[in-house]
This record gives sequence, C-alpha cells and structure tokens, in this order.
Amino acid sequence: MKHASKNKSERREGVCVRSLSEEEAIKLILSILKAAGKPLTTKEIEEETRKRLVQCPDKTPVFLNRLRLKGIVKGQLSPERRGWIWWIETKS
Repeated sequence: MKHASKNKSERREGVCVRSLSEEEAIKLILSILKAAGKPLTTKEIEEETRKRLVQCPDKTPVFLNRLRLKGIVKGQLSPERRGWIWWIETKS
C-alpha cells in the first residue's frame, strides 16, 4: 500500500510547484537570507522560492511574519524599499 506524500504539489502557470513542510520552508528561508547577506523584501524572497518551484506552507508574507514572531527572522517595514524587509541576525 502506498502512503500519501506529506508534501502537496499544485500546478501554477503550467509548472508543478511543491508545497514545503514548515521545517523545510524554515530551512529554505534561512538559506535564502543567509546567501543574500543583506535584507530582502517579501517580493525578493517570493521570487527565490518560485525559482526553486516550491512554496511556503502559508502565503509567504504570513509565513515570514510567523517566523518573525517566533524570533527566527527579523523583519520591519521599509519605506525606502516600499514594503517589508527580512533578515537574519548573524553571529559575529
């Protein structure tokens, strides 16, 4: 008997996009922010996840805000960049 996969896939614009588990999504967001080495906007993070053909468990802004409330990422509204920016604290 085959077991159903925990991860869902959906077709978006003719491309199959895999929905990540919360743990996978946290790891991905942290790796994107670490690789960038600078704060990224919500839109930039969404573009990076789209390139990898994956999506966060919730809408990206909601998921990022949940990570902010848990202290996993930092975030604030940036008038200069016209939206929220997100980053991780690096240990010196």
